[in-house]
Amino acid sequence: MFPDLCLFSAFSMETLTQAFQILLPLVYAGLVAYFGRSFFRSGNAEWRLKFAVPAAYLALLLHGIYIGAYTALNHHDLVATVSELSSLIAFTLFAVYVFAELRPSKETSGTGFFVTAVSFLLQTISSFTIGSVTMPVTKAILQDPIFNAHVTTSVFGYAALILAAIYGGLYLLLYRVIQRNEFGAIFEHIPSLERLERFGLRSTAVGFFFLTISIVLGGRLYHTYAPEAGVLQLLADPKVMMTLLVWFVFGVTLLAGRVMHVEGRRLVLFWMSGFALTVVSMMIVNAIGTQFHSFL
Repeated sequence: MFPDLCLFSAFSMETLTQAFQILLPLVYAGLVAYFGRSFFRSGNAEWRLKFAVPAAYLALLLHGIYIGAYTALNHHDLVATVSELSSLIAFTLFAVYVFAELRPSKETSGTGFFVTAVSFLLQTISSFTIGSVTMPVTKAILQDPIFNAHVTTSVFGYAALILAAIYGGLYLLLYRVIQRNEFGAIFEHIPSLERLERFGLRSTAVGFFFLTISIVLGGRLYHTYAPEAGVLQLLADPKVMMTLLVWFVFGVTLLAGRVMHVEGRRLVLFWMSGFALTVVSMMIVNAIGTQFHSFL
């Protein structure tokens, strides 16, 4: 009797995850259309986006249910393959955006079009490829809750960095348009320079918080799975070096904005330079090798 129940439960969970893999790209496509309708049309954006907040929370709820069902079925979070990570990044990017900007107020803007477009692309890639990717052989560590929390918080941090880069890019674009006095319809619903800077700093704070947790959890995993390895071997790992570099950029940006009161274009140029440095570092790491930390 009980084996039959377990088989039925597994079948139901697998059916649920497959259904959500079809549903989620449609949900994000709907959000792209909804935010795009406001972004590319003139008029009262606040009125047209009055359902943005409940729609965003509904999307996060559905995506959260999918992550929970997938985790229960496969006994690990969406961290094992690129396809899984694509879905997790889509979720975290949209979640950070909702926290950083989306409010049931006049601050609601058309920025969501860019964010939901990226989330839609990532989730679509994940949904179409997730069943065709072979699971890695290091499956034991994938079932460690600390490892799953380590990778998930790291993804939240990088998603916040991506969002901060989106805000920074829009800031520099709008700054240039203002300097040249070349306004067009597309800029009507981009937030003001002040709000873009504020949203970027919120995203940076979220990224710094989650990367700090990820680094702490990574240290715990290091002592658990590689107690014989030295600290120098840990610091020499390319992925560890990259994470520490990103964490440092986040921290200095917050220090410059909150403590040193650097603001405006100078602050945005700083965090965009940090983002460019991070992208270059990631490319170098991928060129060196894509295997998981060598000491594990």
